[in-house]
Amino acid sequence: MREIKKNEPLHSQVYHIVKEMIMEGKYQPGERLVETKVAESLGVSRGTVREAFRMLTKDDLLVQKENSLFVYDPNAQDILDIYECRKSLESLSAKLAAQNITDEQLDQLECIIKESKEALSNNDPHKHTIFNQQFHDTIAFSSQNKQLINLFEVINAKVLYIRNCILKERTDSFAVLVDDHEQIFLALKERNPEKAVEKMNNHIQRSLKVANSALQNEFDNTGGSL
Repeated sequence: MREIKKNEPLHSQVYHIVKEMIMEGKYQPGERLVETKVAESLGVSRGTVREAFRMLTKDDLLVQKENSLFVYDPNAQDILDIYECRKSLESLSAKLAAQNITDEQLDQLECIIKESKEALSNNDPHKHTIFNQQFHDTIAFSSQNKQLINLFEVINAKVLYIRNCILKERTDSFAVLVDDHEQIFLALKERNPEKAVEKMNNHIQRSLKVANSALQNEFDNTGGSL
């Protein structure tokens, strides 16, 4: 967890700290967050935490029920809806990236793929997840469309949260997804928008199948409730 610093607004720092704890599963889906307890644990005022909570509610990572705030706990339909939105955004991202990507960004993608393969060889799913995120982030920024990047960051935060805290995707899917990344990279290197969209669509569709499988496993493990 990051430390509180003096040169950054307190509410912004608390926002990032609590968000990080949610994304890492330290605050569990459906867990109630109490303003006073968070303020005491971080050594800040309740007003600072209240403003951070307001920002997290705007991000849909906290949900208000009656007079309390709870960590977002998506149901199966929420998850499928989020992945459908992801598919549309990332397809457009791939199309624009094929038109606008720089040689330096292509080099970055190639390096990320190489590091992803090394993470797989070393059986390091945590590093693979980081490189996976870097790959998609780089493509989004390569689109050079600020509005798309903003939308991507919103939906991507939810996708990352779902992966880490809800689905806990199987590591046996990682090798196939890295192969998908390589196909997307080659389409971008060719600067072929249609091919880039096709490869990205295939990739997201495969990710959705992995999500469906993980959802079913979670459904079975919880006795039929999700």
